[in-house]
Amino acid sequence: MAYLVATAKCSDLETVRKSAPETWRRVRRYNLPIQLALAAAEEVMTSSRDAATATVISLAPCQPGSADLYRWGHVVTAGMATGSLGDLRMNPTQTLHAVDNLAMSAFAINYGNHADCLGLGGAAGQAWCGLEAVLERLDEPLGSLGSYENVDEALLMAGDQDSTDETANGLGVALLFSRDARPCAPLGSFVRLVRVERRKLSSSTNVRPHAALGLSELVTAIEQQKQGLLSYDVPAEQTDGVSAVNIVVEISA
Repeated sequence: MAYLVATAKCSDLETVRKSAPETWRRVRRYNLPIQLALAAAEEVMTSSRDAATATVISLAPCQPGSADLYRWGHVVTAGMATGSLGDLRMNPTQTLHAVDNLAMSAFAINYGNHADCLGLGGAAGQAWCGLEAVLERLDEPLGSLGSYENVDEALLMAGDQDSTDETANGLGVALLFSRDARPCAPLGSFVRLVRVERRKLSSSTNVRPHAALGLSELVTAIEQQKQGLLSYDVPAEQTDGVSAVNIVVEISA
């Protein structure tokens, strides 16, 4: 069984700076998507029984990098065109902004996590692959011959941004799942992830690549459902453009 026990969304780093200074100290050197993903993850991990042993599944941003990183890249390419890079200077920490699995690595270091981990690339629809990975790890019976029988919790986190401009908006989302039945912290209800269903679309559709938005809207749908069986059809623009996706969630008191 895979039970959702905590969710968090983060879109305002100023709030993080003021209300969670220690979190800000840990994430400030990273780029916006990673900062937001880690801030959301730190919030849900207060509900974890053992953050060091939770499986970590991290979605790379579909809009990677940062304004600083791209500014440096433009300096390099312009310099190469003239045969000289001139007075090229860069903050070494900004090279981290190009790392796809940065959130996963930073989380593991912060929490001393040594469990199974999975980094999914920054492509449209990867969030639903992340949910399938959660089910793969938590939904098999204890004592089975599966390779994940000792996994008790799984963290799914994502962060993304609208662009790499200085003023771009971003969003971070984190969901913590448990093999054991525990109430979901924000709702007070039991929320079980039942299955992820796919079927091939009759024709390809346009998509909006964003690592965090789809998970955020799923969480909102769960909050609005309150009780019963939720059959959530993922909006076509949040899929991979090839498969229609349906998420089935059971919510009970």
